[in-house]
Amino acid sequence: MPPVDCARWTTRLTASYLAIVAGLIAILGNAVPGRIWLVAIHLTLSASLLILNRAKPSAGILPVIRDWHPLILFPLLYKEVEVLAPAIGNWRLTTAIPAWESALFAGQPSLYLSERLALVPLSEYLHFCYLSYVIVIPSVTAYWYVSGRRAAFGELLLMLSAVLLGSYLFFILLPVDSPYYLSPRLGPPLADHFFFDLAHQVSARGGARGGAFPSAHVSGAVVVSLVAWRHQPRLAYLLVPFTGSVMLATVYGRFHYALDALAGAALAIAVVVASTRRGRLSWTT
Repeated sequence: MPPVDCARWTTRLTASYLAIVAGLIAILGNAVPGRIWLVAIHLTLSASLLILNRAKPSAGILPVIRDWHPLILFPLLYKEVEVLAPAIGNWRLTTAIPAWESALFAGQPSLYLSERLALVPLSEYLHFCYLSYVIVIPSVTAYWYVSGRRAAFGELLLMLSAVLLGSYLFFILLPVDSPYYLSPRLGPPLADHFFFDLAHQVSARGGARGGAFPSAHVSGAVVVSLVAWRHQPRLAYLLVPFTGSVMLATVYGRFHYALDALAGAALAIAVVVASTRRGRLSWTT
């Protein structure tokens, strides 16, 4: 079986996602604010990526755009969920997830963990880990890119694109509000400390209502750890504690339900296992 070209499949995934979302926006019509502009932007980006994919860029800025476009688009496409989910999605899971959570865990861990473990050092550490997500993944990606580990770089971008874009589409169609929006905000003694306040300020500005299940925070962290395990085990030893802490932090800080975190981890594991069973992965420069 020939190797999978990660660069080309990553670009195809992104272009396909943009085209699918453009179609959803067009179908919904006036329900989506600024629909004409949104459809035009999505289709233009999709077409541009497909053209770039066929052009085989070898020098200049074009290879950099082809290689790095997912990490540039991820935060924008995530934030877009907040606009599209209210117009497109069916919100029935917003009531189902908390009910399932209570039945499985004798209550909601997103509420009782921080109440039972109201320790400021633990809270600050977990909120630091929650924030570090936005630094660790780009840093690992950049490290592999500049150090010539292009196979690891390509596999990471492909796996991240699969889990994150798949999650974003799910958010749009079946959005779930997180406990961050539905539960009482945490107060003292955990509040009014540096990393706690910073994490909640970032979530207030960068979060997207409806984007709770599965947790993209967790799926991204698990993907980077699993890819590192395949390509650079020493780095993976450093990342695994980070991944476990991120999973706990999403629930402890009331950013996600425990089911969100478990679903995010399961999605990441399924995608990585499926990709490795498919065959060898390559990166075409």
